[in-house]
Amino acid sequence: MLHVVRAEGPAAERGRTIGRELGEAIVRSLAFYRELVAPEAAGRLVAPYRAAAAALPEYVDLVEGMAAGAEVSPEELWLVNAFEEMEPAFERCSTFTALAGDATILAHNEQWLAGDAGNLAVVVEACEDGTRLASPTVACCLPAVGMNSHGVAQGIDSLSAPDDRVGIPRVLVSRHALAARDLGDAAGRAGVPGRAGGYAHVLARRGGEARTVETSATRSALLGPGAHTNHYLDPELARDGDSSEGSVARYERLAELLHDRPPATPEQAMELLRDHASSPQAICEHGTPGDAQASVVLFSLVCELESGRMWVAPGNPCETPYEEVDLADLAA
Repeated sequence: MLHVVRAEGPAAERGRTIGRELGEAIVRSLAFYRELVAPEAAGRLVAPYRAAAAALPEYVDLVEGMAAGAEVSPEELWLVNAFEEMEPAFERCSTFTALAGDATILAHNEQWLAGDAGNLAVVVEACEDGTRLASPTVACCLPAVGMNSHGVAQGIDSLSAPDDRVGIPRVLVSRHALAARDLGDAAGRAGVPGRAGGYAHVLARRGGEARTVETSATRSALLGPGAHTNHYLDPELARDGDSSEGSVARYERLAELLHDRPPATPEQAMELLRDHASSPQAICEHGTPGDAQASVVLFSLVCELESGRMWVAPGNPCETPYEEVDLADLAA
């Protein structure tokens, strides 16, 4: 059963609530990352990214509050929230939007390190400005994907480019964009100056709107609705960006499925996220058994924005049933 955490108030207070509620999962998660990065090195490695994050103080307060609530090292928690800057191996995530009749759908498979499997929760935040959001996330990380009370949904796909640099960690930028009031606002937030690197922000809004904003540390491009994985699709950004056989295989398979079987319902979107037909990586990627550093699907997400409903499968969606999340808070 999904662990749902509800937090309200100022950012630091919300962070403390999330940290307290997810304390056991955060401790388990940090034990895994200590196998990858020695604790005594965490502060030194993350210090410049932590300093750059001051440009988004609300999310600094969230991270610091989570560390205090879970009673863990802030440096180690910051390391996980800047892990994509530390270890830029971008075999992570498959996302698509679909517009069909009265349905606006965003669907996302979250690929991350297998060693973090099981450390999952859905965070529902009530922010001080009135925005409410719901996001499945691994316990140590700020929410990045999901939907908000303005009818906006976001999926995130990791990207790498030559202009990657010390700057605001990508996870803070994605959390910033998740609170957007509309797609124009989301694009502006995705392009916040001083960011460390890029993402594909796959966005949808109730009423049949969808687009993708691809960013690097210094550039951005706007694309239409459809599929995205972990390489740039904009021709200019793709010229310098990194790609992999796994990302290309997942993207081509998603594009094929969207052409041949365009989903008109959440259930049909879920079926596409269960697909194993592409190689060397599947949309529903299982990784290598026993390899804690393999990239696997940790959770699967489907949002239908006209009805304001969200479903999460806590694991590979071919094996784990989707559960609907109670989003009454978002309509409050």
